[in-house]
Amino acid sequence: MASEEKEWAILLAEVFERLTDKHASMTYDFNGLTFESENSGKTEGSVVPTGRVKITGKLTISAG
Repeated sequence: MASEEKEWAILLAEVFERLTDKHASMTYDFNGLTFESENSGKTEGSVVPTGRVKITGKLTISAG
């Protein structure tokens, strides 16, 4: 896993831990959020997906 990917994974783990501790929830509202990934080949033996993903809608993360 690349360094930046590890940092994101650590950040998300901390967010989930804090949500669980406080029984909280967060809602993200996306309106045409686009992620693009160019062909970067392989990372540590795994093929990295390429292309474009567009997200419109809500994502709610809650811990209870």
